[in-house]
Amino acid sequence: MDRGYFILSCLPGLIVGMAVFFPLGAKRRAWIPPLAWWLCLILGAVICIYGLSHSTAPSFARRITAVGKAYDCVEIRQGRDSHFGFRFVPEGGEPIQIETPIILPGWANPAVFNGRTFRIMYLGDTERALKNEAIDIEILSGRDAGFHDSLDARPAGKWLAIPIGAALGALGFLGLRYMKKDADSAALDDEPSA
Repeated sequence: MDRGYFILSCLPGLIVGMAVFFPLGAKRRAWIPPLAWWLCLILGAVICIYGLSHSTAPSFARRITAVGKAYDCVEIRQGRDSHFGFRFVPEGGEPIQIETPIILPGWANPAVFNGRTFRIMYLGDTERALKNEAIDIEILSGRDAGFHDSLDARPAGKWLAIPIGAALGALGFLGLRYMKKDADSAALDDEPSA
């Protein structure tokens, strides 16, 4: 998942986190212990990272599964992001240029990589940031036979952990940020007026 899509996925979670936090009011927030804010922040970060590492941008594109040989793996850098590309020759088919964020073993050594047999599921969509993005790769032959890795690209999939994690993280961050101010505000409200 590229950085722009990650930020776009976080925005709804951040909005929900703020929409829950600010209406609580300083007096109610002062009753919440610091440990709860820390737990929200940590749990939000863990959930967000899980969604980021196990998913890619959701897609309704057709999933195509093929078995064939892979050649010429290269790392492609786009700014700070990087992904991998290789030529895939399905059995009885035309070569296809595959791109994927999945890190393949031996990608840096073309001599080891070339000619391995793969089973690949890729998205039949050339309009995506990664053309023919592989979302499931299994190496069937060669040095790393048995390697398998996949990403979730379902519209209602693991990517939803990103906005959920962002919402919890926002709650935790805002709670810790406003903790002293909320305690002071609640103390002023509780003082008897003269």
